[in-house]
Amino acid sequence: MRDYEIETWISNAGVGNYDSVADQDLNKISMMLNLNIEALTILSSLYVRAYKDVEGTQLINISSCEGCTIVPRAVTYCAAKFYVSTFTEGPARKLEEAGAKMKAKVLAPAATKTEFGMVANNVSEYDYDKSFGTYHTGKQAAGFLLGLYDSEKVVGMVDRESFGFRLADPLFPYAGNSSHSQQCM
Repeated sequence: MRDYEIETWISNAGVGNYDSVADQDLNKISMMLNLNIEALTILSSLYVRAYKDVEGTQLINISSCEGCTIVPRAVTYCAAKFYVSTFTEGPARKLEEAGAKMKAKVLAPAATKTEFGMVANNVSEYDYDKSFGTYHTGKQAAGFLLGLYDSEKVVGMVDRESFGFRLADPLFPYAGNSSHSQQCM
């Protein structure tokens, strides 16, 4: 018997990197991939395994709108966030297919004024106004998270151009149990 119950698991730990692929600090990249992909995958898998049939449970993984695009100085980060998005949409569809009680969701915010910019750029100060012009506050991002939490949608995402937030069904094709497969290209 468990001493406690976890109603919602939110994987918000993550780090970024803004360097060209040729100039990346490989130790930093290794740490980023371990945190953003490996830890998220293991902890999400354990949570789904333990709580998939518990009414009202949710798994919410934090991705980024950069997971749906390629930013030249953040290619590895974009790829890691693409993984987070597709990894989360997969269990979301599988849980629904199986009639499980848990919901899996992914939040993809855009630039949010936190210490993220300092860490990603290896600097002690970071000017969000100069770097982005438009960004959200942590409070706004928390509001997006709550909107996703309260919805029946799988994806909550910020549009990189308008910075508007919207809720959506899964974005990526899902082969499921079909005998037909889709090709990327």
